[in-house]
Amino acid sequence: SDLIRIGHHPNRNTGNLTFGVVTPEGGYNRSAQDLPMRAGDRSKTGFALDGFVSTAFDEASSAWRAEDAECAIDLRVTNFHPLYDTWALSGLTGGFRDKFAASHTEAPGAVCGTVRVGQQTWSIQGFAYRDHSWGVRHMDAPESALANFFWLVGSFGDDFVFAVTEIITAAAKTQSIGYIIKDGVFDLPTALDASFLVDLDGVSLRGASCRFETAKLGTFDFQVEGFGNVLLGMERKYLEFGMPGVVTWNGRRGGAHLSTLFNARGGSASPPRLFGAESGNGLYSKRSFRETLDR
Repeated sequence: SDLIRIGHHPNRNTGNLTFGVVTPEGGYNRSAQDLPMRAGDRSKTGFALDGFVSTAFDEASSAWRAEDAECAIDLRVTNFHPLYDTWALSGLTGGFRDKFAASHTEAPGAVCGTVRVGQQTWSIQGFAYRDHSWGVRHMDAPESALANFFWLVGSFGDDFVFAVTEIITAAAKTQSIGYIIKDGVFDLPTALDASFLVDLDGVSLRGASCRFETAKLGTFDFQVEGFGNVLLGMERKYLEFGMPGVVTWNGRRGGAHLSTLFNARGGSASPPRLFGAESGNGLYSKRSFRETLDR
């Protein structure tokens, strides 16, 4: 499983990169802030950054490529539906939407291709989820400064896709965002309960449970089992943890991504010892709970 975030700041001529691959044995990270943008990093149909990662997209699909000595990906994503403005679908208006990301689109899909980490290569066929935001993010504005959130998205296939998000701002305001499409029926979810299985560091995710209801489709109970974590530093202000995993509902398995901000140490500082993630760049091997304590 991998997570890619490319953030361009054309007015600054810089970009931010989060790139992480999680494997059964460990993984690979390559993330950096304020990277200089190069000629060719922006085009009509895609983005690139750091001479390492690139994406090209059209209305129905996207291609993702990256390669260095330690890792390479070549993936193709086919969307299950057009890119929807999820926040508009949720009825989100006002200061938070305008300040945090004025236009935010999302789409689940199917992914296929290859991934190499170290000397091992895997053929990939599974689930994907893509989101895209436009505009400046005013993270210090009272309307959009974050305290806590979870973002649970994914699908069981093209017949059942989901996005459930709850946000608490630093001003103690709440925002509920998301949508469900099941068997062609569209509805909005209301989260009834959500709990998270975390490591001793208080931020690394192992899994989660989420119950939500919709007016047309009823109540759903999701169980999510994680593969590992990728750290997402958001403008050096927030420390977000992203966990790819498997979601189970009613005996059916699908693909999910869960991102959380628990606001530990003000939301930005990494714990002194991480159990379920690695903060540095490069290859890493998974460690047991005891090995993490003893290293």
